[in-house]
Amino acid sequence: MEEGRLLTVGGDPGGTRLEAWDRLVRSCPTADVAQLSAWARVRSQAGYRARYVLVEESGEVVGGAQVLVRRLPLVGEIGYVPYGPLVAPGVAGRAEVADAVARGLRDLAVRHTRMLFVQPPEDGEDVAGALRHAGFRPSAAEVAPRASVHVDLTADEERLRRGLSRRLQQWTRVWGKRGVTVRQGDSTDLPLLADLLAQTAEHQGFTPFGLDYLQVMHRELAADGHLAAFVGEVDGRPVAMCLLTGCGSVLRSRLMGLDRSDQASRLNVSAAVFWTAMLWGRSAGYRWFDFGGLLPESVPAVLGPQPPRPDDLAGMDRYKLRFGGSPYLCPEPLELIPSPLVRRAYDLARGSSAGSRLLATAQRAARAGAVLRPGLARRRRQP
Repeated sequence: MEEGRLLTVGGDPGGTRLEAWDRLVRSCPTADVAQLSAWARVRSQAGYRARYVLVEESGEVVGGAQVLVRRLPLVGEIGYVPYGPLVAPGVAGRAEVADAVARGLRDLAVRHTRMLFVQPPEDGEDVAGALRHAGFRPSAAEVAPRASVHVDLTADEERLRRGLSRRLQQWTRVWGKRGVTVRQGDSTDLPLLADLLAQTAEHQGFTPFGLDYLQVMHRELAADGHLAAFVGEVDGRPVAMCLLTGCGSVLRSRLMGLDRSDQASRLNVSAAVFWTAMLWGRSAGYRWFDFGGLLPESVPAVLGPQPPRPDDLAGMDRYKLRFGGSPYLCPEPLELIPSPLVRRAYDLARGSSAGSRLLATAQRAARAGAVLRPGLARRRRQP
């Protein structure tokens, strides 16, 4: 590492360094709130704590990663890095900083974890290369969605409307006549969101977050402008709600709950919520509106030589393309399992159907924050 740069690997780096780290995260155009220290406080509700790898130069943090770690039964401590590591935009010697962070993550994995999983950010191909050079290998783990769809919000409203599917274009002109309105939500709407998420979870088969978790998320993120909510109503009755997070230049859909009644579906209220959120994000200065991830089954279509069509994607992912966005792919996820014995056992488990189900259960437990029963291994959590 270049002289004058300091690498720190460990737990709580202290208030001043954490503030410097958060400034770096906010400065990265495609960063996600999952790398903010506030997100570590949110995930503490699910049993996680944060460790940090930070590279400093002249007292300022120029690169690093927030690692969320948790002990799982029969496995030990695992760690994951969602949408990281990050390197400060425009920093001199970016490659050297990326190498230093990668070495720091390797050292952290060796000292503290059985397994460390990393999903590099959208523009993090260079940090992914540094991680591979440091000994990380490709991973099948889903610590964060690898692919998503985003809409360019620099277009004016009419251009955004023309980017919608024909059916959605028509809806934008008739929602008001049909009694559909969308308002911005606040903390008093969180019980509504918890209820709508429970209904959506029952219908789609994922594990929803509870009210306590949503309240912590709102408390930690909303005060600094990293969270927004929108509620869709029909004749004044709330039937849909979306929670979004904002960081860097990206406004990202995080959670969507929908009343499963015929009226809410027939009037396409969830689309009205997304459309309103897109317009709000544009006026708030965001560059991109992100739909929060695609299912793993959709990734092969994004990898193909041609832009995918809606029918090429899985399930609800088809719906996301109707808003005029472009699919994108993050660098492949990576992992480091320091112990040869544990690595061998992990590889053998992945090769068997029973082991794959057990690993899927542990993986979903790690993301959702609850230890799931094996019978629920196929249930998905909203990304």
